[in-house]
Amino acid sequence: MYKGEPIEYLRDEAMVVIPPGDPEVSTAFAVFDDSVEALRTFVLGRLGRRGSMVPAPAGVKCDALVPVVVSLVPRPDNSYDRRAVSVAAPPRQGGSVLDRHMGYLYDSFLHHQGADIHRLAEAADAAVGCHGWIELNRVDAYEYEEDDDHASDGEEDRLPDRRRPFTRAEQLAAGHWIGRVRLNLPDTDELRSLVTDFLEAGPGAADTDPQRAPSGTDAPAGPAARVPADVSTGTSADIPEPAAEAADSGLREALHGRLAAQLRAALAARAASGTRGRETARDRAQALRDERAEAELRAWDRYRRRPHTYEDLRAVSRTVYGTHKVLVLDRTGLEVGEYRLPDGPLTLIDERARPEALAALRRHGVEPGEPSALAGLDAYPDATVLPGEIWSIRLIEDAVAVRDLPQAGTYDPATGILTVHARPYAEPMTVLLRRHGVEPSWVTWAAPDAETERLNRRAASGAGDAGPFRSPCLLTSRALEIVPRPHRRWLNARTADPSVVAERATGPAGGEDPYYRRELEAMFGAPVVPGRTAPCRLCGRPALEARDRLAYCFGCCRLARRGVLRDNGTDGPWTDAVIHALRRLVRIEFSGPPSLAQLDRVTVTDPRAVDEAMLCRFLIPRPVTGLLTARPARAARSWVQWLQLAGVLDDGVRRARGTLTVATDGHLCRSMLERHIDDFFHHRGVEHEPEPHYPRHLELNTTGLRADWRLGDGTFVEALGLMEQRSYYEKVQRKTELAREAGIRLVTLTAADLDRLPEIFAPWLPADREDPERRCPVPED
Repeated sequence: MYKGEPIEYLRDEAMVVIPPGDPEVSTAFAVFDDSVEALRTFVLGRLGRRGSMVPAPAGVKCDALVPVVVSLVPRPDNSYDRRAVSVAAPPRQGGSVLDRHMGYLYDSFLHHQGADIHRLAEAADAAVGCHGWIELNRVDAYEYEEDDDHASDGEEDRLPDRRRPFTRAEQLAAGHWIGRVRLNLPDTDELRSLVTDFLEAGPGAADTDPQRAPSGTDAPAGPAARVPADVSTGTSADIPEPAAEAADSGLREALHGRLAAQLRAALAARAASGTRGRETARDRAQALRDERAEAELRAWDRYRRRPHTYEDLRAVSRTVYGTHKVLVLDRTGLEVGEYRLPDGPLTLIDERARPEALAALRRHGVEPGEPSALAGLDAYPDATVLPGEIWSIRLIEDAVAVRDLPQAGTYDPATGILTVHARPYAEPMTVLLRRHGVEPSWVTWAAPDAETERLNRRAASGAGDAGPFRSPCLLTSRALEIVPRPHRRWLNARTADPSVVAERATGPAGGEDPYYRRELEAMFGAPVVPGRTAPCRLCGRPALEARDRLAYCFGCCRLARRGVLRDNGTDGPWTDAVIHALRRLVRIEFSGPPSLAQLDRVTVTDPRAVDEAMLCRFLIPRPVTGLLTARPARAARSWVQWLQLAGVLDDGVRRARGTLTVATDGHLCRSMLERHIDDFFHHRGVEHEPEPHYPRHLELNTTGLRADWRLGDGTFVEALGLMEQRSYYEKVQRKTELAREAGIRLVTLTAADLDRLPEIFAPWLPADREDPERRCPVPED
């Protein structure tokens, strides 16, 4: 069928099919847990047909598509919305309407076009369907090759769900990433006109003559019978005609059949057990959750008896993308809690620190709307609260990031209802909310939904482990031997099989991929050698050459820029591997401590030295604070702190743009001008944090610009020392415009301002701080 044609009966589909509309305007539908299997059967079955895939037309946001026809079935049995319309596989797939149910049309669609679909279904002598397609997107050659590298991340163990119905292996086997099934329907006015024309033409106009329908289909027995084609079993002699009972007869019979099957199973189980009632799988799962919760209560009792280890808590204001909040930090800069302005709550990674955190907020001028007297609220759990439209109560687990913590309950601020997932949690979770200034109006318990169950399983199995590994890698045995034996395990590497390496080396190198070429050229500062491919020197996969004999694949270049480790806030043998890598880079490649940006370019040319330099970059974690565990032992280290830990940061290292030195308080300064200002802040008691990020901006900040300092109230400070250089001047202009658009107060300083620092920073000087007799050293450059 084509756009603009009338509604007609398609014998091949055994359905009355609505013609397609504008391909640029399509709609998806909501998929639920009970409809995933039917969706998978339908989609994977269509993808398996030869020649089913076609290029996507202009205006359709995918690389390719598979045209399909689906059934639209009114579902008045839906208790949520009697107007509901099910999107089902066509009758040819077999099974009842319930077996073929793939999801529901969205409410917004029903509001505009649902009534017309219901009118058409009531009048048609066959099932109603429409055109659509399965979205497909190209899988890069690199993603094929990386499949083995991802085999250890638990992806293939994940069961399909409504959010990700297809596994990675299934999509790679299909050669495309599988998107959603989208419906291509006419717009509201056109659909109404088409349905009206169909109704006025009468049932005979649909050409549903059973003599012309192909054998073996669900074609109707003729207009007089008025039997919908979307049926599974049974007769239709007694089907009522009123519109209130216009549901498909097959739907009614399928619902009755399912209920009868459940009753038969229940009676059989009762007869076998000899008891009136029996324990269900749900009962056993709830009993297991309750048993685990009892063990948690005993652990929490021991936890509350131990003091926390946070010292000198202080509050600091932050504004990120227009969201105002106050962070509670300890002496080392570790984030202990967060208070969302204007009304809170104060959430903590360790509930034992709440009294000190509340005091820090009050010293900062924030009066939290929470109980100042915490007496009597001592039976709290070791848990944290993630506020939102629905608050999520998460249990603290070792080596698990906050976003991956298991959920123990939820709280709905709109209704005041606290729902816990195990009955023993009721009292401690109530106490926890009271400590947040909230009194639940009702406490109930309910099993977690399927998505929460998956989240909790990931946390329990360690799949949400926040460190120290960030990515796996694949290395040949020769490359692995370059790293000393004690540090090899921290490469998180699998050794490439020699036969597989030899087979891969003959494959394509992805030379047409612009991202790969750009990555390779940036890493080595040289253009790719035209027509030259060779096995990657680290993993053996096909690779391009940036210089003579320097062939590295896309995956290895990416890992050299990102690293395979991340700082999770705890130390161990992996820290020694990082120190080794930093010291080796200083020795074989750099004349002194490198900046973080210098790691993006390999400067040595000897192939053996390049191999070691690349592997050292694998072992160096990039500063990413968002990857800390829920309760880290320390704040994530900055780049300067890693250099200091490795012992490669000597005071007074000369660079092309000034002297790299360390201020009195340990902050790295890139010139003596910065050193003088930082020491002024330190000696005068001005709260300051080095190198804060500017907010992201699509035009002004695409590279992660940083200021020199951020003061306690969020003011940014810039020390300007190279204004005569055009590139430096343009960057300062971008920062100034960025601060103005983001509403950030910005103070800029030059060497001429050094004698006026007490005057410039008078608003930030503590009133009780005496002027130190010892002056900061005068800068030399």
